[in-house]
Amino acid sequence: MNKYKYNEQRFLLFLLGIPFSILGLFWKRDVNRVIFNSQNNSGFNQNSKYLFLYFIKEKKEVDVHFVINNDSLRAELINKYGNYFIDSMSLKNILYILGAKTWVTSALETPIGGFFHKFRRNVFHLGHGAPLKNVGRGEEELGLLKQVYYRLIKYNFSYFFSTSDIFNETWRKCLEVKPEQVVVLGQAKNDSSMHYENEMLTKNLLDSDFKHILYAPTWRPYGETKVFPFDDFDVKKLDTFLAEQKIKIHLRLHPDVDDKAIDLAGVKNIALLGAGKVSDINELLFSFDMLITDYSSIYIDFLITEKPQLFLPYDIEVYKEKIGFSVDYENYTAGPKPNTMAEFTFEIDKLLSDENYYLEQRKEVNKCFNKYSENIAQINAEFIMKWLK
Repeated sequence: MNKYKYNEQRFLLFLLGIPFSILGLFWKRDVNRVIFNSQNNSGFNQNSKYLFLYFIKEKKEVDVHFVINNDSLRAELINKYGNYFIDSMSLKNILYILGAKTWVTSALETPIGGFFHKFRRNVFHLGHGAPLKNVGRGEEELGLLKQVYYRLIKYNFSYFFSTSDIFNETWRKCLEVKPEQVVVLGQAKNDSSMHYENEMLTKNLLDSDFKHILYAPTWRPYGETKVFPFDDFDVKKLDTFLAEQKIKIHLRLHPDVDDKAIDLAGVKNIALLGAGKVSDINELLFSFDMLITDYSSIYIDFLITEKPQLFLPYDIEVYKEKIGFSVDYENYTAGPKPNTMAEFTFEIDKLLSDENYYLEQRKEVNKCFNKYSENIAQINAEFIMKWLK
């Protein structure tokens, strides 16, 4: 989905929800009902997914539902997990959702659009990644429509969950909320005990005879992403190197990046790893031997493993100007940053053959960014349960 389509859906959800948000101000709340959702009520993913799975397993006394407006996906999930999934299209379900004392979301889109949703309700924003770059009202280039939107939804959220004190101010600036509305509790998606499909995916996709690298470049609103940004890049030479070293690169492009950004015809050791193969990369993330990225916050999640990382910030000055970072990128990226293909292959070999290369730096940065690395879903759930009164 491109950014324009996403924003259209976001604003449509907001506008359609305005009458119901007004009705919701007077609607009776059920203190034992918790409603989960993710971006635009369209997917079962991110932190909401994993915390929801924890609730249906460990908090059976709570009335829990997840909003999915995709009919086929909802039917599939009901068949897999049980009758916990509803849509927000019918009046009956809208009123049911409005009647929940607690909402939990991974995105700025609440289960019902509109505003003032935190009135007599607790709304927890889990996020879908650490805010490495500026988000919300903290963005460097913010159009008028977005400014109005962010001001209106400010009153939809009670708490923002953060992975570290370092990011608290970034989350606060996102909607200009009060400092006490940001709490450090970690991300449920990084709780490996909740990755129920990991073993199956690893067996099917990651051949044990090879080392496996996930390459996850981020999307740029100002131009195309250069997947291998080297003047001396030669895909055949890279493929030969990977074959000799028994390495596979799995390329996970951002949904807004065209999968034709690179021609992989005839290439055996670099393959696209799209949503069609793995719908939720979090299930498989910790099984990779190494990560390559540029500015994606996925590296902050991967730090928990203490495994090698390599960075390709080829247009960092433009990115700083157009997007902006919430932290000092250079000081908080614990890995080499090659400028040529020769350096690129050298660093890959070094990182995979020498376990101590950049290890101490990774440990230090992980301590800064991830306060919790175990039992995160439980920690999140216990905080929310305190408010079910």
